[in-house]
Amino acid sequence: MKKRKSVRNYKRGVKIEDEKLLKILDSARMSPSSCNTQPWHIVLVRDEKIKEELSKCALKGTRINKWMVDADLIVVLCGKPHPILHRGAKLLDRDCHKLDVAIAGEHMVLTATELGIGSCWIGWFSEKKVRKLLNIPSNVTVVSMITFGYPEEEDLLEERDFSLLRRKIEEFVSINYYNNKGVKF
Repeated sequence: MKKRKSVRNYKRGVKIEDEKLLKILDSARMSPSSCNTQPWHIVLVRDEKIKEELSKCALKGTRINKWMVDADLIVVLCGKPHPILHRGAKLLDRDCHKLDVAIAGEHMVLTATELGIGSCWIGWFSEKKVRKLLNIPSNVTVVSMITFGYPEEEDLLEERDFSLLRRKIEEFVSINYYNNKGVKF
């Protein structure tokens, strides 16, 4: 976790080896899910034209994600809610399948980091545009996208001390009630 960083500068044209990609995908397969429903479906995008189009799926008029095309791979994380379990949870205002898919994605990101592969979560996109571009059915949620590739700078994945860049634990943890501070650990 201390090596993980959002990478937006990739070595263009450098492919992730098949055995490493399989390890990354297997980490998603092994991740936990509510009632073991495994609601994820992962679309792997390496085609240059499709990557270019995905990079344009941000808000209209912006090119905030233009750097995505340099990544070797764009993973589109999709989730299909279980017809009973997840639809019932939705009635209770819970989207469990999205959480399950995000857990699988984070497993992938951490595994990639361990293998020397950079990644970046993409949340700034139009689900409607991505759905249309990749022929994703309407009953499937596009949860997120993640870019993967070898970082332009080798040292980006070195272990770092984030302590000065992160809030102290007592600044974001409450005991028993929200904002109930003053309790010492």
